[in-house]
Amino acid sequence: MKNKFTTRFLLSAFTAATLLISTANTVNAAGDEVVGFSITQNRNSYEDTLDGGNKENLSGKTVIISTNDVHGAITDFAYVAGLKNKMEERGATVILVDSGDFSTDKPTIVNYDSKSDDAKESTDKSDGLAAVAIMNAVGYDYACLGNHEFQRGKNELYDIINAADFTFVDANIDDLKNQKVQAYAITKDTPVKIGFFGLLTPENSGWYKNCGCSVDPKELHNKASETANTLDGAGADVIITLAHLGVENAILNNQKGFKFDKDKDGHKIYDKVYANGTRSVDLFAFTGEDDGVHKIDLILDGHSHTTMSDINQDKYPGCHIQSQGIQLQNIGVTVIDNSTKTITDRYLISEDYYSQIGKDPKIEAYIDDVIESVQNGKSIPDYNPDDYAESAPTTDDATAEATEATTEDTSIDTTDDSSEDTSVDTTDDSSDDTSVNTTDDSSDDSTDGSSGDSSDDSTNSHGHGHNHHSHHHRYGHRAA
Repeated sequence: MKNKFTTRFLLSAFTAATLLISTANTVNAAGDEVVGFSITQNRNSYEDTLDGGNKENLSGKTVIISTNDVHGAITDFAYVAGLKNKMEERGATVILVDSGDFSTDKPTIVNYDSKSDDAKESTDKSDGLAAVAIMNAVGYDYACLGNHEFQRGKNELYDIINAADFTFVDANIDDLKNQKVQAYAITKDTPVKIGFFGLLTPENSGWYKNCGCSVDPKELHNKASETANTLDGAGADVIITLAHLGVENAILNNQKGFKFDKDKDGHKIYDKVYANGTRSVDLFAFTGEDDGVHKIDLILDGHSHTTMSDINQDKYPGCHIQSQGIQLQNIGVTVIDNSTKTITDRYLISEDYYSQIGKDPKIEAYIDDVIESVQNGKSIPDYNPDDYAESAPTTDDATAEATEATTEDTSIDTTDDSSEDTSVDTTDDSSDDTSVNTTDDSSDDSTDGSSGDSSDDSTNSHGHGHNHHSHHHRYGHRAA
């Protein structure tokens, strides 16, 4: 990884010298959220990821499926599970990760048809436990905490953490005493040793204080550097940050004591990395050869609900950030070659094309059971795939075939092999807003400003067809 340093450090010096006169194109999101940092927003269909339609063999690859800011869109976890199945069928080793804000609903989103209603706001009605149960069933491996996980208070926070079968990685949260929350983790018994560490936004400090925790904005860069250096020293082949930081302008505008550089007309410059800034992009303001942030291969970001396939590589070569929007508007995919131990491909799959993935029927049925239990005030059932053994195998919605003949007239044999597909799922593709993004993180926080979001993207992954506990044994952890 040391060869990354020269390019990135020279970039940092160049940035400091030249970006004072540059002007970035802004990305307008829903409401007042604006991103003035140079980002790209490429989105793909699932079929775009295939090799000429031949379902490219992914043997010898590790695939990371990433989500963030799910905010109540728990019915779409069936697509995450469906994508996982497809990647495994193509030969990949699959790891599922999330970048926070999975445990609260967001029933109102400006210019976007919120998916919270699809699940009858079961995430909020269960204090976040419905989402965690489904993530367990799908087979998530790692997640970072988002600011909204702290929203309800200490007891509810610890209930969420303790209910998870996956590991939380958060390097910059002080005084969070729970052995399930680690500064970092390194995958074990996987073809590539991937080091994950998490970072939480300093915004909403009032919520953190109510939970007996704190996040120091002045230590954000140092924690990132220190943890990346530790992972590198521990032998991680690839280092990925699960960040709940965001990129929108309001983050810096609301950061106490922050001072902008300005252009020749006196306008604030947002398209610049600031060493003391608290956006995810600001981590790339390298401070010297010992700064470990140049060892980060990829930041999977959240918080500002931004659809972001990367930052501008002409201005910031070698610095990579991806974010999937809000409410699973996109599903993120990162492909790592097991031989070269490098990231060889990344992309966002848009919700407009989830029908090409199809839902995992077992997970879909389990999600229905979870929602019904929450609505009826009953305990959320644990997921046992054997309970759904009669469910159909994963299918492509666009080309689904009927799983069983349903015409059983005893007097007339009229089985119709072209009968309707009983496993076909209908994604509401009428919600076509690809630029919508809203956050209300300022609510209930009297201390810090909140960040909205700049554009929307979310990503999808698929679930396990086997017991999650055996899966989790496959991915061991190295704690900090």
